Amino acid sequence: MSSSNADDLLESVVQITEQRDRDSLEISLVSTLRDLIAARRVTLYKYRETRGGRELYAAVSDTADGTTTDTSEYDQAPLRLPADSQALFAACLEKNEMVMEKRGPDCPYNCCRYLYPINGSHGVVGFLEIFADLYSEADSKLADGFLRIYCNYLSILDESEHDTLTGLLNRKTFDRNITRILTAKAHGEDNHRDSPTLCRRHSQEGLDHWLAVADIDFFKRVNDRFGHLYGDEVLLLLAHIMKKVFRLSDKLFRFGGEEFVILLEPAAFQDALATFERFRKAVEDYDFPQVGQVTVSLGFTRIRPEDPPSTIIGQADEALYYAKRHDRNRVCSYEKLVEEGQLTPREQTGDIELF
Repeated sequence: MSSSNADDLLESVVQITEQRDRDSLEISLVSTLRDLIAARRVTLYKYRETRGGRELYAAVSDTADGTTTDTSEYDQAPLRLPADSQALFAACLEKNEMVMEKRGPDCPYNCCRYLYPINGSHGVVGFLEIFADLYSEADSKLADGFLRIYCNYLSILDESEHDTLTGLLNRKTFDRNITRILTAKAHGEDNHRDSPTLCRRHSQEGLDHWLAVADIDFFKRVNDRFGHLYGDEVLLLLAHIMKKVFRLSDKLFRFGGEEFVILLEPAAFQDALATFERFRKAVEDYDFPQVGQVTVSLGFTRIRPEDPPSTIIGQADEALYYAKRHDRNRVCSYEKLVEEGQLTPREQTGDIELF
């Protein structure tokens, strides 16, 4: 390898490891490989978890003309793979190693197709697809090496994004997640023009994302009476209940202490209320070891694209405080409380975000 090539390779590694979030890391990986291997197209596919199982979608793609497409899970419909592609993906998943096929003249990329599995802490989490002319053993090692760097770095990011005790998302990941939702809602028509299912679902009247703030009632008493070890167990078990009650596609955060935040996937108001009530009741009915009964209070609000995150979280907090002041162990809607005259609408003071 020449000194120039070595320098380019080293610079590519530096650029990938400079990234501090998943989106930037994924874009850096596909664009780097596309350049180094002179590929026709490189695409990274990811799984998202739903009640119906895992759905595969194209997260980011880079083509030979320099066009990079970055699509979040909120913006993209699940892939409808043709039969031959299904077989290739299935073979890659089963073998858990790279598979290759030669594409014919009917394919836009009359070359070879390479498919690599992407492994996470719980098995295969996605695939890396490369359309390129038949590449050398050195190219193959290069692609494999960069994918291993990506997977290792992804594990580091995964650990940094989750709360150590509960395994839920931590507070610092909140901004990125809610910004994605707001962006998708604000530009839904443009983002979903190739995803009619999501576009139709998001445009239905009354179907919105919802944010709830949940707080354990009298949690200080638990720590004072039973000790912090049992207090930590309550937090851990509460997180377990959350994972069972909410959909796999809902985002669950621990904000610190006994406070939790839920970003609910699109639902009608009554469905959102029923889901939060189901969680409250599940906690109330659970027999926590040594501690016994524990209850939670929740405040929730609709996520509107015109509101900054600080306003949204503030509205949910107001509804939570109302629940705390009125007997606790209850779910309160900010919009409903405003409608009933129990709360005064918050004044928007600008786009300053608290988180």
